[in-house]
Amino acid sequence: MFKIFGIRHHGPGSARALKRALEDWNPDAILIEGPPDADNLIRHVANEGLRPPVALLVYNPKNLQQASYFPFAEFSPEWQAMRFALQNKTVVAFMDLPQSLNFSLKNPDEPTQQSLDFSENMPENAENERGNAENLGNTEGVDLAEHLEKFHAKIENDPLNYMAQLAGFTDSERWWEATFEQNDNATDIFDAILEMMTALRHHLSRAETVETILREAYMRQTMRSYEKKGFTKIAVICGAWHAPVLATIQAFNVKKDVEMLKNIKKTPTEATWTPWTYDRLALSSGYGAGVTSPAWYDFLYSKRKTSVIRWLTKAARLLRKEDLSASSAHVIEAVRLAETLAILRGRSIAGLDELEEAALTVLCEGATSMMDLIRKKLIIGDIIGKVPPEVPQVPLQRDLEAAIKTARLSKEYATTEPITKELDLRKDTQLAASHLLHRITLLSIPWGKPMRGNMGRRQGSFAEIWKLQWKPDYAVRVIEGAQWGNTVIEAATNFVNNKTFTLEKLPELTELLQKTLDADLVGTLPKLVKRLQDISALTEDVLILIDALLPLINIIRYGNVRKSDATAVRFVLEQILPRIYVGLPSLTLHTDDDASELIFSKIQATHRALNLLNEMPHTTAWLQALRHIADAKTDTTHAKLIGLAVRLLFDKGIFDSGQTAIKLRFALSTGNEPLECAAWLEGFLDKNGLILIHYEALWYVVNEWVVSIEMTRFDELLPLLRRTFANFSPSEREKIFTLAQNKGITSAGIDETLPTFSGSFYDEKRAKAVLGMLKQVF
Repeated sequence: MFKIFGIRHHGPGSARALKRALEDWNPDAILIEGPPDADNLIRHVANEGLRPPVALLVYNPKNLQQASYFPFAEFSPEWQAMRFALQNKTVVAFMDLPQSLNFSLKNPDEPTQQSLDFSENMPENAENERGNAENLGNTEGVDLAEHLEKFHAKIENDPLNYMAQLAGFTDSERWWEATFEQNDNATDIFDAILEMMTALRHHLSRAETVETILREAYMRQTMRSYEKKGFTKIAVICGAWHAPVLATIQAFNVKKDVEMLKNIKKTPTEATWTPWTYDRLALSSGYGAGVTSPAWYDFLYSKRKTSVIRWLTKAARLLRKEDLSASSAHVIEAVRLAETLAILRGRSIAGLDELEEAALTVLCEGATSMMDLIRKKLIIGDIIGKVPPEVPQVPLQRDLEAAIKTARLSKEYATTEPITKELDLRKDTQLAASHLLHRITLLSIPWGKPMRGNMGRRQGSFAEIWKLQWKPDYAVRVIEGAQWGNTVIEAATNFVNNKTFTLEKLPELTELLQKTLDADLVGTLPKLVKRLQDISALTEDVLILIDALLPLINIIRYGNVRKSDATAVRFVLEQILPRIYVGLPSLTLHTDDDASELIFSKIQATHRALNLLNEMPHTTAWLQALRHIADAKTDTTHAKLIGLAVRLLFDKGIFDSGQTAIKLRFALSTGNEPLECAAWLEGFLDKNGLILIHYEALWYVVNEWVVSIEMTRFDELLPLLRRTFANFSPSEREKIFTLAQNKGITSAGIDETLPTFSGSFYDEKRAKAVLGMLKQVF
């Protein structure tokens, strides 16, 4: 004999009613909608160390892209059914389509939908049964068939939505909660659910997916197999939508069910328990069988009679923790409001709608930002489950958890909240934490993300700042990483060794070297450095050599901070740098605007890197290379690159202000094309206007050039000038504009060797003519 219990996945009312129903009926076997691949893991539900929310993870060990999660909370009916079975020594098993078969259905060539002619298999009296209609809320006396035909299209995606509308609710989630989950229903509620779903499926006759049809066929086959084994009281626990096709099992042709299932290719699978979170259990996370309010459902299941006052009290505490006013009087008033609203709406207890309205009105005084905090903590929730060591796990998972304890990151691992963590690399434990985070990042487990800047804290070479947030689906990443080894250090080492010989580009190898040293994988260094030497020796492109430069210099500069031996990198760097010095000047010859922009950024990057290295022989050689570019002519080298080289040499003191002014004067002389002049000036200023403010000689040359431009050419130059000056800070632009207005400016202080323009230095009439245009530029 079968008894069908159609439940809401993660429904607290369903869980309470199911628990009572199982106690009353005392079945000799329990079949649960779930993956049979994980039958051997059900026994662990009796382990008190397995604390929900948790999920069964079923995956294909040969293709980890094929992985499925099956989450459970304390208030999940399936979880309570497993607990009941284990406590009462009742046979229990999963009965859904195994993932070993389901993974094969993901083939895009398979048809996506198949119509289920449900009416052919309906018992004759199914349409007339109305025994428990009063339990369906406000639907008593409604001609369901007539209304379903009228609103067929409207309910195609959500068949329960129409039932919710009939009962006066805006969505099916709220209706189902108020009707089935909030109420302390009798066990015969499952008969009412079965009747309702039977009517919906019979009259709607919507097309079901192939997967759904195969799942239901497999569930019927499992039920038949347990009946053949001699069980006489078999409890079948399934999603309410499937209940009708399981309750009418006799109406379905056994041969057809077997035929549908026999040719599905089988995929190898493995399974384990993994921690889960309430935010991942929520519908908002994209989980199809999720609920809108996991944290509230937890209250409904564990503390239903006092759920309203407990929930609002906790909301007040949460606000007080954020230094917001929420007194006991506020709580009392909010409880009264919530309960009054529930009475007015004909509900047995206040539901989530009433609680939200009461909290927003009384506790938050209408402030939606405060209500957002309550929703996040007390409606969605931030609970994360736990899995004990006895549960089968891949060895890498066990080693990772041990390493997390050693590095004192257990608190960060046990929460779903993002945490900013500052590490002081001078302390052994925090250095170990840094090594661990870098190692698992190599394995594509992005638990931690390095943050730029000091976030208001101290900053230096000994500090690292990470944003840590563990996500349950990283469990698959851990399993995937296990292919490289059984421990974190072994897996990361093997991964780097493999990457060493698959990467072909020098910048990628230098980046890998940086990550390897950050992760303290010293065993990989000899092969990786040898590979770097080989690739760098064959690399002729100076731009590629430049891309590899900064990571190598970072390793040499900061390697000792992390207690890493970076001496092997020095040889590679000494190979690369001379080739950059020699090759860069010729690289700048005869380039177009796009190529010049790229080279411009590479020169800047090289300059910054060598400033970081700060070694005199290399600095001297680099400045000599810049001197070649600065002395070049614009008919061979792009003017913007020449301007940049002059600026960098000026910053380094190779050119003084007088020499720089001479070069600037020649670059902006009337014999040169105005666009060339503007490009030279853009490269020279390089988003920094302070040089014009602090060096009068340079300002004078630029000012005189702008004044001398003919109006017919000025319009042509305006976009380029605007781009140049728009990059200055507001204060710099203001000071430059003040200089442009200053009538008393003279050429005093300018080196006497400067060539001069003919005519008066300052012509007030001409200056006024361009003043309006200068306002637009600056």
